[in-house]
Amino acid sequence: MQAFKVIPVIVYRIYPDGRPDELVRGTDIVGTPLASFSKIIATGDKPEVFNGYCGAESGSVPVSAVSPAILVSEIEIEKKAKGNDRPPLLPEPTIMENSRGGGK
Repeated sequence: MQAFKVIPVIVYRIYPDGRPDELVRGTDIVGTPLASFSKIIATGDKPEVFNGYCGAESGSVPVSAVSPAILVSEIEIEKKAKGNDRPPLLPEPTIMENSRGGGK
């Protein structure tokens, strides 16, 4: 059985009843790929590129991925062992750019 652990950049809990979205901090996304892919209910139109590192016993390996934003019906998360994350000082750049009427 394959399992994964993802350290997300930003996570929101979205309520279908109209309550405001809720920023979720101090969590990692965990699970199995097949179970997680079956929970995707919508995707965005714009693909984004991720460049990072995948940890392995032999060390870190550079990786790249391309994906649109996804909305999942449910996802398994686990609380990080140490939750000393502090809120960002500035809003996310894409939010700032869109609020000025800019954008790509």
